[in-house]
Amino acid sequence: MTQHASDEPASGEYLDRLMRRASFEAIWPLFAKATHPAKELTESFSALDHLRPFMPKGVPCRVIHVGDGAHARTAAMFALKTEAENISVDPLINEPLVSAWRDRFGVRRFSWQKASILDVVAELDQLPTMPVLVTFVHAHVDTDAVLSRLRWDVAYTLACCLPGHQLSRQHTPLASGLDARVLSSGREYQVLARGAIAS
Repeated sequence: MTQHASDEPASGEYLDRLMRRASFEAIWPLFAKATHPAKELTESFSALDHLRPFMPKGVPCRVIHVGDGAHARTAAMFALKTEAENISVDPLINEPLVSAWRDRFGVRRFSWQKASILDVVAELDQLPTMPVLVTFVHAHVDTDAVLSRLRWDVAYTLACCLPGHQLSRQHTPLASGLDARVLSSGREYQVLARGAIAS
């Protein structure tokens, strides 16, 4: 289990890593529109960093990004930096903006559902079978309620705003702790696996 000490000072490691990559030019237009872009960038990159071991190269997988916001930022980052199929789900997605961004940078493996996650669970579960990862980076939803209805294998959740809902109480985490590389007051995260039920 990964654990970061609660008194560990904030680190700019995620931001440094992102800004050194060629993909930063493409990802920046979406994050630049955020009120706190460094916070949003590092929250999304934390999900990528913690889920990357579950996305081996050459193995098809799907990542569903729950409550991904109007600009679908976490899905966009995963689409640029992984081989996974990415689906952003949020009722507030700005479809003209996201579509224009996807076309401008020629981004593949990136789509969205402008809906609440519980309204499209059945549709998502009918997609071709492959490993399914789920992110709850900015999601203001009850994580356990969503996971109880969705077909999934591994999930990442970050308690950026509502730890009582965003962190699972029903699953024993594979990893959890405080990620000091997230530039936010809400740094507590969990990596969950289906079938790992808390006792």
